[in-house]
Amino acid sequence: MTEAISRARSCFIIATRNRPEELRATVESLVAQTVLPAGLCIVDSSAHTPTRAAIEVLCDRIVPLDYVHPAPRGLPRQRNLALDRTSGDPVFLIDDDVYLEPTCHERVLAEYERWGERLGGVRAGPMTPAKPAWFSVAWRRLFGIGGWWPEASGRVRKGFWLEGTSYSAGVKRQEAFVGYFMSYRRAVFAEERFDEELSGYASQEDIDFSYRVSRKWTLVQTPHARCEHFKTTTDRLDSRKLERMKLANHFYLFRKNMPQDTRHRAALWWGLVGLFLHNTVKAAARRDPGLAAGIAIGAWEQARGRGLIDPSTDA
Repeated sequence: MTEAISRARSCFIIATRNRPEELRATVESLVAQTVLPAGLCIVDSSAHTPTRAAIEVLCDRIVPLDYVHPAPRGLPRQRNLALDRTSGDPVFLIDDDVYLEPTCHERVLAEYERWGERLGGVRAGPMTPAKPAWFSVAWRRLFGIGGWWPEASGRVRKGFWLEGTSYSAGVKRQEAFVGYFMSYRRAVFAEERFDEELSGYASQEDIDFSYRVSRKWTLVQTPHARCEHFKTTTDRLDSRKLERMKLANHFYLFRKNMPQDTRHRAALWWGLVGLFLHNTVKAAARRDPGLAAGIAIGAWEQARGRGLIDPSTDA
């Protein structure tokens, strides 16, 4: 190893399930970094691991690999398990379908060095940032339902929707991260962990965790480190079940993280109006009624106190 590589104390964590080829491509981009981490922990809840041997060859003598299989299913559980098995600092958590530019890791490490101990976490920027039409952004701002657009505030609105920054000209503070690429100082995990009440791939577990972290530490997103998320649909639910589950998670996290006063509850339900209308238009355009039906059914269930839904066991 070169001197630069030997001085990298960070580690990477990848929680994966049933995406062997995507996982291999992600690891290929990781071992090609200009500065390598001290270790990689893959926690795999798949029934089979057809690319494990190839990944072990990729990592051999380059990045020390801890491949955990079989593992309990559920993104929060898998991430918490990996946190207990690793010691690197800072900790990088990436999805199994992400491509990292060769300098991505190095440039995130540079932000930790520049900001010092007050910085709790750093997120890389996307190589292809979302640039929605102005009327889409205006709609999302009107209803407070968040989304992704250039120079967005990075704030969590009162209904617990994140206005995510898809691109910024400089390093920008954030109140929450999206989890396909997140990194945190090791000290963060002594006080916060991922919520294992959320099942499956646990929609919004990343926003929940990072928002809690931002109450105590500074979080930033840097455009100088870049990656690409391919948003693989492998092993995903149909749209109706997915929207129901996402809405159940949202209500749970709203109750957990936000004040339960009239102002915040009104923001939640006002946002649901905007979200339902948005998904109705999208459902018509895509000929997928589940996009709207899932919101309607989910809102009715949550108004009646349904709570969290585990799609793997829900009838």
